[in-house]
Amino acid sequence: MDSWKSSVQQDNKRERLYFLAIGGVAMGNVALLAKRLGYEVSGCDHKLYPPMDQLLGASGIPLVEEFSLEHLINFVPQRVIIGNAVARGNAVLEYLLERERHRMVSLPEFFSRDLVKARKRIVISGTHGKTTTAALAAFYMRQMGVPGGYFIGGIPKNLPGGVDLGDGAAPFVFEGDEYDCAFFDKRSKFIHYLPDTVVINRIDFDHGDIFRDIGAVQRSFSHLLRLVPNSGHVIVNGEDPNIGAILPVPWTTVHRVGWKKENDFSLQNFSMDRGGSRWEVVHEGGAFCVQTGLHGRFNAMNATMAILANHLTLNLPFPKEIDLRDYEGVCRRQEKLVENSGLVVIEDFGHHPRAVAEVLASLRAQYPHDELIACFEPATNTSMYRMWEEDYVRAFSACDRCFWGVPRNMAGVPSEKRLRVDRLMGALSQSIGEARHFSENKLLLDHLLETLQENPSGKRHVVVLFSSGAFPDVLPYWRLRAGHGANDKEASL
Repeated sequence: MDSWKSSVQQDNKRERLYFLAIGGVAMGNVALLAKRLGYEVSGCDHKLYPPMDQLLGASGIPLVEEFSLEHLINFVPQRVIIGNAVARGNAVLEYLLERERHRMVSLPEFFSRDLVKARKRIVISGTHGKTTTAALAAFYMRQMGVPGGYFIGGIPKNLPGGVDLGDGAAPFVFEGDEYDCAFFDKRSKFIHYLPDTVVINRIDFDHGDIFRDIGAVQRSFSHLLRLVPNSGHVIVNGEDPNIGAILPVPWTTVHRVGWKKENDFSLQNFSMDRGGSRWEVVHEGGAFCVQTGLHGRFNAMNATMAILANHLTLNLPFPKEIDLRDYEGVCRRQEKLVENSGLVVIEDFGHHPRAVAEVLASLRAQYPHDELIACFEPATNTSMYRMWEEDYVRAFSACDRCFWGVPRNMAGVPSEKRLRVDRLMGALSQSIGEARHFSENKLLLDHLLETLQENPSGKRHVVVLFSSGAFPDVLPYWRLRAGHGANDKEASL
């Protein structure tokens, strides 16, 4: 790795990079890497959230928590990396367009072209599970002794950060996001990653602010598949009709994965307990068993695809047993904040109804005799659109109580398309013990704490906090408790 790092430093010695919207997980991770590689780095953002606020704060990168034109001008950057959260009307952006537009570059283009360069590339994509699968692929590659690099839109717990170049001779794992690159490049980010191997676990309609319908989403994934060379590999969920609709791709090799025996790689004999999951993968050449500390059939698919991506890209045979129990997961993906005899509190990034349903089904299987309480922050466009009402009703029907917090920007959705939270809660109340939404997140937290204290059933409570944002008042409370212990009010919970 040292030689590769040195070559990057030599090529770009002391170049000054400014990250506009530095607080995003991907933007922040690349800014941290760029600093380690010898670039001079600075940036700004409207607001910084955990975990990037802590990581950036400890890095020594000079930044401000506002979009500051003065900060940009004083830094005198040679290039400005533009985050996809930056839109027209931003004062810093408008200045760049008037005077410095030639210095602007999107994050995926910069990272792929300037840092990864000519390497074998594994792109992990799909509407759900790509962060976990990409982190598993990078972890497993290194467990096999291959010092690969990776770029993940999250913070893996037992990898050195969300991005690492690894050795320049080893493959590189990208989390392939279908979201757009920047205000001036509306293609999906993964188009810049030029894959040798592509994984697609699921395709659903998501990101309604970018894609018109499921056909537009499929079209973007179809463009990704066109970039795979003849010698490459495409690994897909063989039971997802939305993926099947963009097949075949006759110019390369396709491997179908799923629970049915007709798939090229069939998952069988799945079992799960508190310690994790175990299953068998049957294929034409034989079979291998997998163990992991993760729970749920969807995570079994994630892990299997991560394993296949490595072995097929590296052209290595499958061992009889693969043990991934040392993999610790990714921050904000089924992450336990509190666990004792009476209470478990779990944070999860889930927001799409299918992802919510899968997590709740897994938790119900792990805690069959406990009371399951789901708290949800509608923080994405998907979670605020009426078209998902029935899907959310089905998803949250797996819990005993459901509490919804304050939407981040419901006013940004046309009134005729807005999700009707009152109607959603009314429908849920017909099938679960309690369903409520709150005008303030503080009220949600107060009600949750009262529910946990009263506990007439005497059951242990399992609380899952779903949010792809900051979930103000609610998440900070539980993170503080996880880091510093309980106060007197909480001692009885």
